[in-house]
Amino acid sequence: MINEEQTDALKEYMNQFIGQAASLLSDMVDKKVQLMIPDISLVYYREEMDFENILPRFLHSYVVSSSITFGEQFSGEAKLIFPKEKIKDLVQLCLDEEDSETDELTDTDFDAITEIGNIILNAVVGSIGNLVEVRLDYTVPEIDVLNLPNDAKVFVSAENVYLLIIRNSFTIDGANIEGAIIVMLSMESINELVEKINEILVDYHE
Repeated sequence: MINEEQTDALKEYMNQFIGQAASLLSDMVDKKVQLMIPDISLVYYREEMDFENILPRFLHSYVVSSSITFGEQFSGEAKLIFPKEKIKDLVQLCLDEEDSETDELTDTDFDAITEIGNIILNAVVGSIGNLVEVRLDYTVPEIDVLNLPNDAKVFVSAENVYLLIIRNSFTIDGANIEGAIIVMLSMESINELVEKINEILVDYHE
């Protein structure tokens, strides 16, 4: 659906907004936060497909998902996901907490995850809205704990959608935590997005 040149253009474009999100997070936690997008892929997902083969290997486990829905004319759903065992580390680094004796997530953890998800997802969805020149309204993030790929039908509630899988690398205090942002879009929305990416490439080559 998108070739390597289109993927690189989208990645470069999104990294600008991800950089802004990193700056906001740095201000919030009073630490240097770095966010990068090392890889983007686009998959047309159908119910009969094996979800295990679509997800990055490090997400084959219990994960914590922060999700928002957005838009009307250009609409979809975006999810920020981290392995459950890593999200606790991320929250502790952000809040400067001592290592916990338990892996269970507290209300404070969920509040922090909501804030982190809100900043990162708004940056990603905002970059898409800016690209297609549509103002997108978002819902408040919802947090879920899921077992992937077993809970695939819960994770992807719609059928026959495109999944824009954006791997993200989160670095804070020298620790690196991998996650992913998955944006679910209809055929019409993907076509509009690809059209705008092509316009960027035309401008680049002129």
